[in-house]
Amino acid sequence: MFLDITNFDYDKDIIPFTRNGIIVDTSIIKIIIDGFISVRFTGIKPSQLPEYENLLYFFDLIKVNNKWDKFLITPHILAEVCNHFRNTYNKYHNYKDIVKEFLPIIKDMGEHPISKKEIIHYIESKNPVIEIGDISMFLVADDFISKNEKTAILAKDTRLSNTYFDHPKVMVMDYKSIALNILQRA
Repeated sequence: MFLDITNFDYDKDIIPFTRNGIIVDTSIIKIIIDGFISVRFTGIKPSQLPEYENLLYFFDLIKVNNKWDKFLITPHILAEVCNHFRNTYNKYHNYKDIVKEFLPIIKDMGEHPISKKEIIHYIESKNPVIEIGDISMFLVADDFISKNEKTAILAKDTRLSNTYFDHPKVMVMDYKSIALNILQRA
């Protein structure tokens, strides 16, 4: 089900889905990284970074701001995040300082391991889509579903959002619709 941020009851609508953590996509972590580093190291204000500001506002709404342990990543998402981080920031003169500041955020995030066997089994041979980060997120969500537990996915990826659009055990926190709703409030 899609989260409607214009009308929700936190205790009834959010907690049951976030209790097990929020599966977070690389694109969201990238917004966090880039915004955090811009604010921390360049003095730019969050208000000058609309995506970052919207995300922080959303985190406040769902009461997870600075609670990085509420986020779940897979080793595959971590690999994508590390590649982005290295490719974007390794030439900065203060790279070591940036790593020291950001590493605790990633360290605090929860991890849900996914095996190679699970990934290979998930890839369709007739229409193969090999996006390992996305596949790992589907597998984590499906693992919660198989245990009859609820979970949440925070993504900026339409394919991920659409897959669980109507599923009663998965709350889709679609960044694009969240950002649009947040912008409408302004």
